[in-house]
Amino acid sequence: MTVRLFVVLLLLVVSSCSRSGTSGERVFSLVPRSSPLHGTLTFDLLSDPKTFNPALAQETTSTQVLGYLFRGLTRISPYDGKIKPDLAARWRVDTSGRRVTFTLGKGLRWSDGVPLTAHDVVFTFNRVYYNPAVAAAVRDILMVDGKPFRVRALDDRTVEFETAKPFAPLLEELGVEILPEHLLAKAVDSGRFNTTWSVRTPPQEIVGTGPFRLEKYVPGQYIRFSRNPLYSPPPGLRGPIPGTLPYLDSVLLRIIPNQNSELLRFLAGKSDLISVSPSQVPVLSDAAKARAFRLLIRGPSQAEIFLTFNENPRAPIPPYKVDWFRNRLFRQAIAYALDRKAMINVIYNGLGAPVPGPVSPSNKEFFNPAVTRYHHDPERAKRLLREAGFRMKGKRLYDSHGHRVTILLMTNTESPERISMAQMVQAMVKPLGIRIRVVPLQFNMLSTMVLSSHQWEMLLFGLTGTLDPHGNATVWRSNGFLHLWNPGGKGPSAPWEAEVDRLFDEGVVTLDPIKRKKIYDRWQEIATWEVPMVDLVVPDAITAVRLTLGGIHPTPLGGVIPHISLVTQVSRLVLR
Repeated sequence: MTVRLFVVLLLLVVSSCSRSGTSGERVFSLVPRSSPLHGTLTFDLLSDPKTFNPALAQETTSTQVLGYLFRGLTRISPYDGKIKPDLAARWRVDTSGRRVTFTLGKGLRWSDGVPLTAHDVVFTFNRVYYNPAVAAAVRDILMVDGKPFRVRALDDRTVEFETAKPFAPLLEELGVEILPEHLLAKAVDSGRFNTTWSVRTPPQEIVGTGPFRLEKYVPGQYIRFSRNPLYSPPPGLRGPIPGTLPYLDSVLLRIIPNQNSELLRFLAGKSDLISVSPSQVPVLSDAAKARAFRLLIRGPSQAEIFLTFNENPRAPIPPYKVDWFRNRLFRQAIAYALDRKAMINVIYNGLGAPVPGPVSPSNKEFFNPAVTRYHHDPERAKRLLREAGFRMKGKRLYDSHGHRVTILLMTNTESPERISMAQMVQAMVKPLGIRIRVVPLQFNMLSTMVLSSHQWEMLLFGLTGTLDPHGNATVWRSNGFLHLWNPGGKGPSAPWEAEVDRLFDEGVVTLDPIKRKKIYDRWQEIATWEVPMVDLVVPDAITAVRLTLGGIHPTPLGGVIPHISLVTQVSRLVLR
């Protein structure tokens, strides 16, 4: 069974271990050792959220906050990747594989006290996710054969999903957040949904079914969550201490400007845990004993860090640059020019790994070892540029029309590691005659520019990880919401993109795991040969945790401390 795309995003509140079956999980909840049923967990965020509306969230600055407030029908265990109940207590799949009937848990209520029913589920899918007027990124992964699921309520606790064809990752993808009809129907009817539940909305108006409620948000300063007394844990979950989950009274997320400030705050005792960059390990290792915390290193993360190029012919950049970026030989030359081992050693202190393609090698179920590997080979890069029609004049590279090859490379300013990586890219392509200027921008500003104005040339960015390849459809399908290199196109712009579209169409309806593996093997071969995204390196996942916290149990898929009730799975890929 697979786990979905950004399981790594919604971490840091509760830990668990699981047994086989759809229930019977035991939750080892994060608690302060001195007062096990009370307390506040404090940690830092690097940026403000952009929205409190789950249907509109496209980036981790929003999704890492929304995981405390909302839940889906299903969830995925961060320990074994198996599908588990969440809002749905159980389900039944018919023999055709096209119809699934879910029974909701008993006594479910929204945080404002209104009962949650099957009609909320129908509203969420039919009137929000499948509404073309709503800017919902998840629509890409909730379609099969170009058709939405048929969703209908059989009674207040029973909802039926029917697909046009068998849909292999159906149970995984139904972890998308369910929304309250009684509060949002008017916004849909009036056409105001895309501006509803913005970051300016009073916290008490944000209503969900998660373990916490939004208590207060002060932009640029903090977000505070308080325990949701109406929270109903998924069936089979139980804590080690008698009492109602969650054990924590509140969670405080401080918003700070960058990773260096985050580290200083942790060392000063102002936060309880921190996601550690490998570059920070030497400092933390020396301080660990005296400062009473421990480092937990879990190996390479599932995230994808990459370079990509603006191939959009409608973009407000010089057309000749679009021509460079649309040339596969140019993209391959960039890929061969990069020394990934040097990046790992210099930026990550050796605690990282190269990313060979869109599927991580740690994904034993779907990784294709036959992908094209771009080892550091500057001479080959120069040959590819000559083959593509570029020529050196002195130490400068020019295209066949006499334009000097100069590129703006953008990345997000909150991450010193990404800025360093961009500067290393700048230095590594310089011997090719390519001049790169690095432009760091704030994460939310940059993501808006990439997805809306398209006024960028080259980008160093990241995506959350995935185990099931279908989650990548939003990036790799030519009409995908996050089709970064050519968003908003009317169809495939090259034969290989048409083949990728076909492969994702086939993969989602293929139930045979062997055949499905072959389909996604072919996609990875195309992805690494055409390289619209040049994958780079990822750091090892490391967390520093204070010894004053109990219930710490690292998970291979969900971080050190997954979300309060294992509701860590949201079925879409987002920018990070």
